[in-house]
Amino acid sequence: MAKPSLASQKKVTAENLASLGVERLAEILVEVAETRTDLKRRLRMELAAGLGATHLVPEIDKRLGALETSRGQVTWRQKPAFLRDLDALRGLIADRLGRQEPDAALERLWRFLATHGATSRRLREREEAFEAVYAQAAGDLGRLLAGHDPHLAANALVEAAAAAPEAWSHWMPQTLATTPKTAAQIALTLAQARAKAAPGWIAVIRHLADAAGDVEAYAATYGAPALETPPVAGALARRWLATGKVEAAGQALRRAAPKPKGLRGRLAAPDFDWESAWIDYLEAAGDAAGAQAVRWASFQRTLDAGRAKAFVGRLDGFDDVEAEGKVFAYARAHDDFQKGLAVLMTWPALAEASRMILDRGDEARVEPDQAEDWAAKLRARFPAAAHRLLRKAAATAFKRRELKLSQRLTEEADSITI
Repeated sequence: MAKPSLASQKKVTAENLASLGVERLAEILVEVAETRTDLKRRLRMELAAGLGATHLVPEIDKRLGALETSRGQVTWRQKPAFLRDLDALRGLIADRLGRQEPDAALERLWRFLATHGATSRRLREREEAFEAVYAQAAGDLGRLLAGHDPHLAANALVEAAAAAPEAWSHWMPQTLATTPKTAAQIALTLAQARAKAAPGWIAVIRHLADAAGDVEAYAATYGAPALETPPVAGALARRWLATGKVEAAGQALRRAAPKPKGLRGRLAAPDFDWESAWIDYLEAAGDAAGAQAVRWASFQRTLDAGRAKAFVGRLDGFDDVEAEGKVFAYARAHDDFQKGLAVLMTWPALAEASRMILDRGDEARVEPDQAEDWAAKLRARFPAAAHRLLRKAAATAFKRRELKLSQRLTEEADSITI
């Protein structure tokens, strides 16, 4: 085995630091902790955790009390250390105290989550890292709630959500991921009994309805106009399908089906996600031919390769080969050159893509960056097509006055031996 280099031995890794020995590492930590309040607090808490819950709980309570009462702004310089300190506190409660005294940990996780409003006001700009700490705490809470009486868990959850519905509208999925269904059902009943118009409350009920497996309760959170919109109808239909209520899914989708528009009464193009749910409904209802017809019509309208693959994938024997040829022919002849070529390149059907480029090269309209990527895939087996594609892209870049890009594409094209 090769001896580690001097440079690798000087990298700050756990293995290399271990070689310093416990005493030297302790001396370094003490020195640094004298200049870093957050590190000193973390070390004190870790020492307390090692002594047991009776020593750790007062330290956690002290820090929670500071979060509950502090009002000073956290500057951008302080923010990284503040977020690390916040997440370390979460971990000490959920993991260290959670293993030693689960009930005490649960009580303090409720308090920790309740600090979100006060803490967020101390930050000039909230960010993903801050919200992620609280979202993870909500997940930790769900894990600890799983072992408790479902009625008590449900009551506590609804009380907390009612106090801060907007925050809980984001956290509820993490908490409910490990919460027993019984607790979710009880919490849903309790939440429905509360008439709240606060932002986020409806979303809380929807999350509870999902966890309880109550599609009717989920649907009841929407008014009639919303139920006629494709996104809501599609989401509702998927939930009905998941519970085996196929006809209920069909009814939900029909409410938002494309309607005639204009003087000639032509049907509007369907929403893509609604159409996906409609295909799933047709399959579940036993209308495989209808589902295939929708897939093909959708591909013709959108040139979505996923639709085409699903269409071909449902066929057996030589039928799938014939259908694949039908897809390629349609893509090659499509008016939108780039969209048609994209289907062939992502399939991948490089021979068909090469033929399309050479047959229709004069009308090729492809974004230079995309053309460069595609040419890289074509040049080994189909150098003439790669050369033509790069030349056309270089001309497009030149017309846009992107001269450096045009020159690079031209040089790349010239490097291909045809």
